Amino acid sequence: MSEDTRNLSDDMLDNTKEGVDKAIDSVSEKTNEVVNKTKDAFDSAKDKASELADDASEKLNEFTDTAKETYSEAKVKASEFAHEAGEKLDELTDAAKEKASHLAEDAKETYTETKAKAKEFAGEASEKMNEFAGDAKEKASKFADAAEDKLEDLAEDAKETYTEAKGFFQKLFGKK
Repeated sequence: MSEDTRNLSDDMLDNTKEGVDKAIDSVSEKTNEVVNKTKDAFDSAKDKASELADDASEKLNEFTDTAKETYSEAKVKASEFAHEAGEKLDELTDAAKEKASHLAEDAKETYTETKAKAKEFAGEASEKMNEFAGDAKEKASKFADAAEDKLEDLAEDAKETYTEAKGFFQKLFGKK
């Protein structure tokens, strides 16, 4: 190889080494930057996560305290409501018992009055039936007497008509 070629080759090799060294330095520098930025980002994220965890823990404690207070208040109100409802139920039960007692008394009075009126009505009806039966018997007797008198009159009229008709036919046909 010629010396020029060798020099050229050495220059190229040196230039390549120098380029590779620069590239390695640049990559190393960039890697260090990335690592540092990553470390910084990780540290920042870790700090943020710690802050968030602290905030979340604090909020959870506040929420828990509020929930406990609300539960206690609700428990007291529910107890008061149950007591008031019990008292109201007792009042309604007493009122219902009293009303039922009044209704039973009213029903008993109505039954007694109805029974008395029914007896009175039955007595009056019996009297009316007896009167009606007496009147009917009397009217039937009068009707029977009148019918008997009428039948006797009709029988006598029939006899007379028969006798007259017999005489008429005998004269007509010449028989005696």
